[in-house]
Amino acid sequence: MTAARRLDRCVRVRAAMMLVSLFASAAALDGGPRRPPSVTAAFDGGNIEVVEACAAPRPGIDTEFTLRIAPDAYTYGTDETAHFQWFSFRASGVRGRRCRFVVENAGGASYADGWVDYRTAASYDREDWWRVADTSYDGRELAWELTPAADSVYFAYFAPYSWERHADVVAGLAASPLCDHAVVGETLDGRPLDLLAFGGGPLRVWVTARQHPGESMAEWCAEGLLRRLADPDDAAAARLRAAATVYVLPNMNPDGAVRGYLRTNAAGANLNREWNGGVYEGYDAPSLERSPEVLYARRAMDEAGVDASVDIHGDEAIAANFFAGTEGIPSWDAGLAGLLKTLSDALLARSPDFQADLGYPVDSPGGANMAVASNAIAERYGCLAVTLEQPFKDHGPRPDARAGWSPERAMRLGSDLLDALLDAAPAIAAHKAAKEAP
Repeated sequence: MTAARRLDRCVRVRAAMMLVSLFASAAALDGGPRRPPSVTAAFDGGNIEVVEACAAPRPGIDTEFTLRIAPDAYTYGTDETAHFQWFSFRASGVRGRRCRFVVENAGGASYADGWVDYRTAASYDREDWWRVADTSYDGRELAWELTPAADSVYFAYFAPYSWERHADVVAGLAASPLCDHAVVGETLDGRPLDLLAFGGGPLRVWVTARQHPGESMAEWCAEGLLRRLADPDDAAAARLRAAATVYVLPNMNPDGAVRGYLRTNAAGANLNREWNGGVYEGYDAPSLERSPEVLYARRAMDEAGVDASVDIHGDEAIAANFFAGTEGIPSWDAGLAGLLKTLSDALLARSPDFQADLGYPVDSPGGANMAVASNAIAERYGCLAVTLEQPFKDHGPRPDARAGWSPERAMRLGSDLLDALLDAAPAIAAHKAAKEAP
C-alpha cells in the first residue's frame, strides 16, 4: 500500500523540483477556493527535491513537506565526494497555514555540524531576509515550522545572491568612470567571468569572492567593497585608488551559483582546490576542462601582478568573521607574518564584526595545502594573501535575533575591508619595495 493510501490526503512525489499538489483544498480567506500548497526550486540558484507532502499529518500542522537537498556534481580528483548543503526554494499557497518543512538528508550534508544552532533564512519579497526561530536539528533532519503571513515564502540556506543581481551590479559599476570592466574568460556553461578594476596606484590588490557558490555572503561582502570603491565622494576610497589598483572578481563560480551548488562548478571542481597541480596524486589543475575560472583568474593575476590578495568565503560551522592566513606555505617568514597582523589589526579596528581570536587552527610549517587559493597566491607572488570567512549562522559575538548574519552586515564588512586595506597599504608597499630591492 502506498504512502498516499496510508496517510490521510498524502501524495508522494519522486521527481525533483516539481510542483507539489495536495488532494485537499481549503477555504480562501475571502470564502472562495484556494489552490493547494506547492513547492518549487525551478529558478536561479534553486535547490530542493520534494519527497513527500502531507496534509494534516499531526495536530497543529496543516501541511508537512519532506525534502531532500540535491547534490553538486561529483568532485573527482580532490574531494572525491558529491557535496551538498545549499538549499533555496519557494513555498506557495501557504498563507495562514501552519507548515512544517523537514530536510531528511541534512545529517549527510558536507558540513552537518553547521546545522547546530542554525536558523533557516526566509523572505516574502526576496529582499528582506530574516531567520525562522522554530528551526531544529536532531542529528539527522533539519526542520522548521512557520505560519506564513503571505501566499508565498522563500527559504534558503543563506540569503541568495542571484546572477541577475550580479549582472545589474556589474552593469552599474562598469558605467562609472572610476571602474574598468573586463571579461577574463568564460565558464564551462558559457557565463562571463567579470573583473572590475578601480584606481591606478602602484600596489596591485586582488579581491576574489564566491569560489564556493553556496557561500553567497561572499558576493554580498564583495558588493559592499565595490560600492565604496566606485563612490566619487568617498575620501578613503579615493586614497586607496591612489595607492593601489584594486581588482575584484565578485563571483568566481557563476555556474555553480546558478545551478544551486554548494562548493563546485559545472564540472564538479572545487575551485578552492584547483590553484596548483601536483597536490593531489594524478590530478592536474587548473585546467580548461575542469576549472577554467581559476585558470583565467590566475592568468589575469600573472599579467597584472599581485601585492596583496583577499579571498572571501563563508564557513558553515563557525559563527564569526575571521581571517585564515598562509602560515604553512614554504616561504612563510617574519615579513608575511607582520603583514597578516597589520591587516588583521586594521580590520579589527574598523569592523565590530571581525574577530582575530576565532577561526581555523594554524597550519604547521610546510603543512599548507598548496592547492588552496590563498596559499597558492601567497607562494606564487611572494605576497600577503588571506581568506576572509563569514558565518552562515547568527554572528556569535554580536547576535541579531531577527536576521542573524545578513546581506546588510556582509556588505558592511566589505565596506570596512576597504578601510583596512587602506590602513595596511603602507606596510604592503614597504614589503613590496624590500622584495624588489637589489
